[in-house]
Amino acid sequence: MLIARDVAVEVGGRITLEDASFDVRAGDKVALVGRNGAGKTSLLRVLAGDAQPLAGSVTLRGRLGWLPQEPRRDDDADTGRALDHVLAGRDLADAAVRLEKLRLAVDEDPSSRNVARFSKAEDAFASAGGYAADSEARRLVAGLGLAADRLDLPLSVLSGGERRRVELARILFGGTDVLLLDEPTNHLDNDAKGWLMGFLASYRGALLVVSHDVALLDKALTRVVHLDEGHLVQYKGTYTQYRTARALDEARRARLAERQQTEIRRLRSLADKMRGQTVKRARTAHSLDSRARR
Repeated sequence: MLIARDVAVEVGGRITLEDASFDVRAGDKVALVGRNGAGKTSLLRVLAGDAQPLAGSVTLRGRLGWLPQEPRRDDDADTGRALDHVLAGRDLADAAVRLEKLRLAVDEDPSSRNVARFSKAEDAFASAGGYAADSEARRLVAGLGLAADRLDLPLSVLSGGERRRVELARILFGGTDVLLLDEPTNHLDNDAKGWLMGFLASYRGALLVVSHDVALLDKALTRVVHLDEGHLVQYKGTYTQYRTARALDEARRARLAERQQTEIRRLRSLADKMRGQTVKRARTAHSLDSRARR
């Protein structure tokens, strides 16, 4: 679960959000929308802990999966296989290495201590899905449209689009409680987009997405948060339903603004008349006073 309270965000000296409070709970599937430059990515970075809010607090309960638009480069990870990078989403690569070391230790010295250590590590590895992890990770990457043989290559030789899909697969494989995804359909073809929509629709954790892909927003998400001029407005329903509700809101605001302008014009006209009458009365009084002094 993700909880934001009284959050303010500043980017380059400009306040892009102020006094915002909202929750994203397990089962919530939320789209964060707004015009380009409104501050959506900056808000995601604050929620992910990559940046600090100007004010307020963000509380994360559970494990976080965070996909920025430009994934961070890791020189150590780049030298390993793409598959190992996906498996790292559950820390299974290191666990597999440790398990193999313990197995070798048992082969060399089958003492009760070594056997107990191996059994404990193996139980933990199995509980985390370790033995099925390789095939599960490959299914995820295949769903995202990456050829199977690319997984066995070093991450460093993959193209930017391939690396992006591997990073998304790592995050989805992690089984985290909260997902923050910034433009997750970038570099995906239509088949991969369809697969991702199905995955996110069945995801049981808390999901917050920034995306320009209307099909994704309509199929996988059930609430929309609109960021505009430093404020958040929430709408229930799909992106299409949000567009309808937003248009009605804007029409109501336009009618209210027109009524306010009409009232302002009326009051100004009345004030002008009263000022005119006051001047006329003052002149009359001055004339009478002058006549009286004669």
